Amino acid sequence: MPALASARMLETTLGCLKWAAVGFVVAFALMKLFEASHIHDDIPKPAFKIRQTKRATFVLSTFAGMLSALVWLLVQKLD
Repeated sequence: MPALASARMLETTLGCLKWAAVGFVVAFALMKLFEASHIHDDIPKPAFKIRQTKRATFVLSTFAGMLSALVWLLVQKLD
């Protein structure tokens, strides 16, 4: 019986990690595409603004990944 519980826990953990990665990659890609669509070559962006945008993209993508994992876990628990 403990082996079955351990296998189920491993399966749940791997599922959460998988969906966290999917959420992170999708959010990161969408944010980069959005950022790329708003580039104006004639208006220079300050270096601090570029760093701030990269940081915000990473933080929001991480949050989206955690949210994806939590939603997947909730769906598994309701099943």
